[in-house]
Amino acid sequence: MTFYADISVAYDDLFPVSPAQRSLLENLREDAGVRSVADCGCGTGSQLLPFAADGLACLGFDPDPSLVSIARRKLAPYPNVRIEEGSFADLPRLAGSPFDLLLCLGNSLVHVPQDAAARFLSDAASALTTNGRLLLQILNYERLFRNGVTELPLIRSEDGTAELRRRYAWEDRRKVSFQTTLRFSTAEGPMISRNEIPLYPLYPEELWETVSAAGFGEVRFFGDFARAEFTDDSEAVVCIARKS
Repeated sequence: MTFYADISVAYDDLFPVSPAQRSLLENLREDAGVRSVADCGCGTGSQLLPFAADGLACLGFDPDPSLVSIARRKLAPYPNVRIEEGSFADLPRLAGSPFDLLLCLGNSLVHVPQDAAARFLSDAASALTTNGRLLLQILNYERLFRNGVTELPLIRSEDGTAELRRRYAWEDRRKVSFQTTLRFSTAEGPMISRNEIPLYPLYPEELWETVSAAGFGEVRFFGDFARAEFTDDSEAVVCIARKS
């Protein structure tokens, strides 16, 4: 995807791992006795870094070669880590041995049509150990569609050298055009990159049904990584589920 190739130069600055996200990952590891982790749509591999540093077996994959290249460099010091180029449909091929924890974060799941998302969740259940955990995060599309949201909050790097403007152009309830303008500083001066990709919204109720039908139980929704109560007005859906 051109969008992710362009954004790779500023990805870690725009999307740092938050303290709440890091705390949740640590808690899941401790509570579930996690020894192996797969990150589906791993981006630059930042979520895998603390697991890798502690010697856990890790798999990360992403469809964008630029992000995969960065993730491989970042995680190269850790011998138990494998970073591959691949899409959600490649999970059965890439998984190998089952994992204790499977991640799908950053609104990644809505980059594929709803039927492909359902197949991926079934594959995710198959790729987990008995009682393995799924951690999934997408935006709350019920709120976005209900309120007719067309502009998402501006994302700016901490040092101000990069910013990402994001707009939604709704085709209908099932498809939206994600339009972005990325501005970042270079030695030659400011650069601007504009891109557009389709997204395929999943709504909370159908996400719950799809996760359950895929072979997960104890499905829980939260409104953020700090595990705030999920409501109709939550900005995100953070789903934690256990393989049945």
